[in-house]
Amino acid sequence: MAGMLNGREALVLAVTLWTALSINDILMLPGGLPIIAPGWLSCILLALVLARTFQRLQNLPRGRAIAFGLLAVFAAATIQAVFDIALIIVVGPHALPGGHSVPGFAIADTWSKALFQFRFSLIWNAIVFGFYVAALLLLNAQRRKLDAELRALRYELNPHFLFNTLNSIAGLIEEGSAGRADRMVLSLSRFLQKTLSLDPLHDVPLAEEIALQRDYLEIERERFADRMAFDIRLPEDVENALVPNLILQPLIENAVKHGVGPSRRRVAILLEARREGERLVLSVENDLPDEPGIRKPAGMGIGLRNVTERLHARFGSRWHFSSGPVDGGRYRAAITLPLRKA
Repeated sequence: MAGMLNGREALVLAVTLWTALSINDILMLPGGLPIIAPGWLSCILLALVLARTFQRLQNLPRGRAIAFGLLAVFAAATIQAVFDIALIIVVGPHALPGGHSVPGFAIADTWSKALFQFRFSLIWNAIVFGFYVAALLLLNAQRRKLDAELRALRYELNPHFLFNTLNSIAGLIEEGSAGRADRMVLSLSRFLQKTLSLDPLHDVPLAEEIALQRDYLEIERERFADRMAFDIRLPEDVENALVPNLILQPLIENAVKHGVGPSRRRVAILLEARREGERLVLSVENDLPDEPGIRKPAGMGIGLRNVTERLHARFGSRWHFSSGPVDGGRYRAAITLPLRKA
């Protein structure tokens, strides 16, 4: 479910919380590990059940979700309190011969002591399980916000790309190239069928991302014909590297718009991927127009700004983006990401 922590993340949170709480008990109660360890394990298992329960409650009306959530926390606290007291009564005399006057662990040898310890354990477990659930809800809220931002940024690309491509088709029709326009419409249909089926929250292997960009470049080459050429360099060792889907689309569009569009000579576009240690570098280069009076690209447009915002939302500070003129009358836009394999 989008916006929810997965089981592994919920487990890490539970193990971290109850391990931190158990350290103090272990230090205060030498020899009490046979009592503490089973309680630690049961707390984690109950925490995972709670995480799963709250995941299912997300689809209920707010009032019912709160009521069932409180009931689930109380049920988990009650079960754990009963388990704690059973451990103290059954295992305590063997693990702690003679008894120890540690709060919450003194051996209950009478019903009144057992009832007192049960109340103490119930309150304590209700507080801890409540804290765990509150942490889950806070993290889930942050995850949903991030997911919403990523979806919004991802879907800004489709209208932007569609506008550019329809302009290309309109240009062919004005030129009287109906056959080429028909081929572009069919290519566009196939391209949109692929791109619109992608989940903006899932990364894709670089080979799939490059294949989509190849389709787009084929569409644009149909329009510009002898004015455009492209080359793609994809080493085998990075084909399975994971990247945000369509992250290269604005870079390719930028190269076509500012490189091929205003130029009267043949423009070469180079799409290249390479590995640098534990980093993946993706770059798009194009010839700059050298005709007098043509303004060369500067700064960031909507597409490039979208790239940086998506990278920041996805990777935090673990990325780098650069763009600008390079030697040889070329313009390069480059993305550096952590190298992750599928």
